Amino acid sequence: MEKDIREFLKEFTVEELVDDGVLRPDRRFEYLLTGESVLHLMDLMREHAVTRLVAEERSWFLASDGEFKNPKSYEIKEGHQHVLEKRGNVFNEQNPAINPFFRGKTPESPGVEEDSPISFGLERDLQRVLRHNIEQLETGLSIIDGGTERTVDAGRIDITAKDGDGNLVVIELKAGTAGMDSIGQILSYMGSIENPEGKGVRGILVAYDFDRRLEMAAKATPNVSLMAYAVPVQFTFQDRG
Repeated sequence: MEKDIREFLKEFTVEELVDDGVLRPDRRFEYLLTGESVLHLMDLMREHAVTRLVAEERSWFLASDGEFKNPKSYEIKEGHQHVLEKRGNVFNEQNPAINPFFRGKTPESPGVEEDSPISFGLERDLQRVLRHNIEQLETGLSIIDGGTERTVDAGRIDITAKDGDGNLVVIELKAGTAGMDSIGQILSYMGSIENPEGKGVRGILVAYDFDRRLEMAAKATPNVSLMAYAVPVQFTFQDRG
């Protein structure tokens, strides 16, 4: 039997899902699906004869045998969860859309206006507005990617800019808390960006919050800055390292 993941989760109380290890309480987002959730959720699926949970409009699914698809995964985007280095990539960047107990709603939800602060829960909305407010991130920044994500060997750069000193600036956006893997992601983008003039290359990682280990790693990486945005999103930024 196949079910929409949101409808399946709403068949249980939040207390039941926390007790079963499917949801983790979080001080910012109320309840999260995390890497620890995957095996517990699969157990719950088998217990209730559900073979596959889906979110069709997100091109996401998780099967009771561990097969999954998540276009937002930083590792493999389709395959078996047991090969993932970080099992949380099953849910990476999908919580606002597939988790009914996540605080707030997604832009696709009925009754949410396009300009509502809630809509910035997804990175594409954060990117859209930041492109119109780039100097609020740092004075002197100018966007040089023509208004679209730049593709490099390591992936797609959210925003490519130039600072007041002529350095290239790679800007990576995270809608929630940036994990430790984000530092490797932005460094790979910085290392693969085309730079024929040999300019300096910097990175700015923008997120609501940062894993403590990421903050420590950034202190040892002087060409990467961490900038936290406020909620509701008003595009005031705090330098975090």
